[in-house]
Amino acid sequence: MTDSKKNGKIFSATEVGTLVESLRGDIRAVAEGVTYLHSDMDDVKTRLSSLEVEARSVKDVLRIAVPSINTRLNRLEVRTGT
Repeated sequence: MTDSKKNGKIFSATEVGTLVESLRGDIRAVAEGVTYLHSDMDDVKTRLSSLEVEARSVKDVLRIAVPSINTRLNRLEVRTGT
């Protein structure tokens, strides 16, 4: 087979077989990468869920604490005359 035929996208059966095997390897590598990404995303989801729970807890504490702090501050301001 001449170079001009190869440039015209004409390949022998052996070359096609080699290309297909190469593609299989590439596809396998991509599939493994996707599997690892899926696992990493599960970890991210778990951590995010934990952060959401913590944020809700902080929000609840602030919701209760801020009015109490405001009341105490107002009393102190009244006592000091400010």
